[in-house]
Amino acid sequence: MIIIAGKYKGRKLSMPKGSQTRPTSSRLREALFNICQHVIEGASFIDIFAGSGAMGFEALSRGAKSVTFIDSHIHAIQAIKQNATQLGVESQCQIMKGDFLSILSLLERKKALYDIIYADPPYFTGTHEQVEGLSTKLIRWIDTHQLLKAGGTLFIEENFHYQPQLNDFTTLSLQDSRKMGPAVLQQYIVD
Repeated sequence: MIIIAGKYKGRKLSMPKGSQTRPTSSRLREALFNICQHVIEGASFIDIFAGSGAMGFEALSRGAKSVTFIDSHIHAIQAIKQNATQLGVESQCQIMKGDFLSILSLLERKKALYDIIYADPPYFTGTHEQVEGLSTKLIRWIDTHQLLKAGGTLFIEENFHYQPQLNDFTTLSLQDSRKMGPAVLQQYIVD
């Protein structure tokens, strides 16, 4: 996995040990940063289910001010720390291990506000009649809590066959949805 653009273009990132991580394709990363190219400079960014932290490090490479990385797996946390050290960006990184909803609640209590939130949860493989997937839980939480700044953006990467189908929002609205291979990238904005 390499950083595809910006200050750290071409730098190789360490991957977590084991098979817990599904890397985001270069094509999807490029699409996301093309969408937010005018707001990434100086942005505060969250990378949830961060894995190697590739999206967050790509954000830093393109001018983000800071990134909060969230993952529940120790090997992912170790890879993120190693990547931050290799790039020399430790002071711009907040690395948090644990359940994503608990960490987001903690950040909200601390009055943290973000410009961009990106999440790539493990793909939901059940049916919509079963328990909600993690992406649906995350979207519902972000919609009813104050973590995104006004005009902020939430990006969700999900399996194309199980993408969230939500329309009863309090603060969010679905701006765009793009199919990219087996994945879909959904963009929500705070109204």
